[in-house]
Amino acid sequence: MRHALPLAGLAVLGTLAMPALAKEGDTFRPFVSYTRNYDSNLFRLAESEYALVPQRSDQYGVLSAGLNVDWQPGRQRIIASASKNQVRFARNTQLDYDGSDYQLKWNWRLGNHWSGQVGATESVTQSSFSDLAGLRINNQVTRDNRFASADWQLHPRWHVGLGAAAAASTNSTVQQAPLDYEDRSVSATLGYATPKGSKLSGQMRRVEGEYPNRLPGALVDRAYTQTEYNLLGDWNVSGKLVTHAKIGYVRRENDSTQNSFSSMAGRLTADYFPTGKTALNWSVYRELSNSDDINASYQVSTGTSLGASWLATGKITLRAGASFENRSFQDAVGLVQRDEDTLGGSLSMRYTPMRMAAIDVGLQAGRRDSNMTVNDYKFHMVFVSVRADF
Repeated sequence: MRHALPLAGLAVLGTLAMPALAKEGDTFRPFVSYTRNYDSNLFRLAESEYALVPQRSDQYGVLSAGLNVDWQPGRQRIIASASKNQVRFARNTQLDYDGSDYQLKWNWRLGNHWSGQVGATESVTQSSFSDLAGLRINNQVTRDNRFASADWQLHPRWHVGLGAAAAASTNSTVQQAPLDYEDRSVSATLGYATPKGSKLSGQMRRVEGEYPNRLPGALVDRAYTQTEYNLLGDWNVSGKLVTHAKIGYVRRENDSTQNSFSSMAGRLTADYFPTGKTALNWSVYRELSNSDDINASYQVSTGTSLGASWLATGKITLRAGASFENRSFQDAVGLVQRDEDTLGGSLSMRYTPMRMAAIDVGLQAGRRDSNMTVNDYKFHMVFVSVRADF
């Protein structure tokens, strides 16, 4: 949901530029794409700041190339992808940067009862200017993730799983270094599958993390421990409706004992296919995460989104989306530092003249209203994207 390409508006474009999984039967599948964008408020400035930054609008291009691998030796499966992208701005050339995204996952299987995953990911992207509070800096974020899991099918309907992961996020500039974090997590899961294919699982998860570049202080925490008790579900309601749910109780204890989070959190998603040419997706969530603000210990995001897709012809697909999110930032003593509402919408069209090529055009608009007026903004953007898969 966060942490995609340079700008908040690039969330839609990132979906178009990211590698698609290799199709069945294709072990190697390279791709190349180019997207041209226009953004009316590049730095996500409040109206009171417009006069201070005459070059607040800009055009920029995103050139991406990569390779997807889907290899199945025997009962094992190796899924990998590697991509590089160049982002070049027409006016604010000091923001030019090169990004990357690498993923490797081994879906292993041993006998008839043991299976699991081992993998790693690494990405380099540019910070969203919506979270830089007016700073016009070229900050790049490197995110690393390592994970492993094992699952034992103890009964045709029941399984038990264990997992572990380690993640890190590193910022390239001194101004954003206090947002660097590292965490380690372990989890245990007990799951049940119904005869019709629906799944229900109970999960316990423990996370220990820290912000290594933060100085100990009265208002911002340096380390935290998070415990989750989750109920996970995938329910095939009918042939046209599938729901996914994660609902649980989350407790986060900071190294300062003055404040902790203890409440329900989760996400519910529904995919509805009323006809063979239309699809609807709806989600609602309340989630706790590390803060995108250097003055806060954590943030609580509550929101909803709706997406629609219509295959108008064999070669033309129309898509529309809308979203609303409230973010509440809290410091070590429990004071709300920022509270803001973000509203966004998008409309796009994809034309596929042949199986290997696609052209996308679209527009996006959004606004944010904050209790700190310097964090308010409005923007609109337009994009054109061309992609080829070989």
